Amino acid sequence: MVEIERWMEELAGRLAERFGPRLLFLGLQGSYGRGEANEDSDIDVVTVLDRVELSDLDLYRAIVGGMPEGEKACGFLCGAAELKSWSKYDLCQLARDTRDVYGRLKPLLPPLGREDLAQAAAIGASGLYHAAVHTYLYAPREEWPGFLKEAHKSVFFTLRALYELRTGENLRAKGELLSRLEGDEREILEYGLSPTGEPLEDAFARLIRWSGAVLAEAAEKALPE
Repeated sequence: MVEIERWMEELAGRLAERFGPRLLFLGLQGSYGRGEANEDSDIDVVTVLDRVELSDLDLYRAIVGGMPEGEKACGFLCGAAELKSWSKYDLCQLARDTRDVYGRLKPLLPPLGREDLAQAAAIGASGLYHAAVHTYLYAPREEWPGFLKEAHKSVFFTLRALYELRTGENLRAKGELLSRLEGDEREILEYGLSPTGEPLEDAFARLIRWSGAVLAEAAEKALPE
């Protein structure tokens, strides 16, 4: 498996050498950022430059591609102005899932508040609700297991936002969050970590029931306290 600290340090050095002061931030997110990576994990890199032109993307691709196991790299890259103007609900997830490696992300972001976090939870839940209903109605049954696996993997981000709305605590790791959950929420996150052999209909019913409830809770928690 990639020695991620050394890998990120080397990448930061290569990017700083080529981009100089134009490199504003480099961070790590995803499974490596949460300490949950395995041999098959991608390396989710977050990079912010002062601006981004096509020639910058060409140079960045060459640098990352020249890294050991650079084919595993993926992630987010943008310019400083675009980051400031990005949808705040999306930035809530970016901020909570990114670990600083070079520079600091927070000063580059616009102010983010409770309403933005509630919107992140609501948008995540609405997407899951729609996708689950649509797949159950229209997709062939043989496609259901693949959908459920991917849908439950993405549930973590909505659960994390919702837990922070309830408690004010941001939990980065899935295992850490799992220990605080119960009922449908615990079962949903457990399914995302390791799909069970339960009837597929039961997994759909739980996902639809939970995501619908989240929409109502997120709307309530977006209100000023």
